[in-house]
Amino acid sequence: MIANLLRTETAENHKTLESLMFVNEIMNNSLSIDQYKKLLTVNYIIHQKSENILANMLDADIAAELEMNSRLKLSALEKDLNYWGIDSLTLPGLNFELYLPQKNTAEVLGALYVLEGATLGGNVIKRHILANPNFKDHEAGLNYYGVYGEELSTKWKKFVSVLNERVPEVDYERCINSANQTFNNLINLSKQLS
Repeated sequence: MIANLLRTETAENHKTLESLMFVNEIMNNSLSIDQYKKLLTVNYIIHQKSENILANMLDADIAAELEMNSRLKLSALEKDLNYWGIDSLTLPGLNFELYLPQKNTAEVLGALYVLEGATLGGNVIKRHILANPNFKDHEAGLNYYGVYGEELSTKWKKFVSVLNERVPEVDYERCINSANQTFNNLINLSKQLS
């Protein structure tokens, strides 16, 4: 199944990204507000530049099956930027070429795998951030990390099911490459902003 392959074939990039995205600080409850703002900024810029494009590249039946409109995270990120006083108009431009997939189901789903996977860890991240004394009384600024709330598990299972059904074996490489390139977008931006 492509979902299992994606997990193993993107593991190295996933690990690199985690180290750049303060996973240790999140897990040991020492994340600073400035580090959190960087996380928000990285996620906002990537979603702002790719979310609608990816959603519009999906075949209408796949978009409907995924209930794609309920998966858009940009508005949650905008709420968080506003809460933390980050002006989206002052954010830097990219100093690298952003990867966007071709209009191909396997490539688009590969890119979405990365964005959906980031959400999968969101509930755990949010729980740790709320346990961090730096974020006492700041739950209103954590919309992105709790974006799916109680529906998280259901939405992830549905995404994996569509991924496994809709990506034919002949397109596995395209899907994996797209996921890795999408990870690289996040890695490159994290490095740019550090």
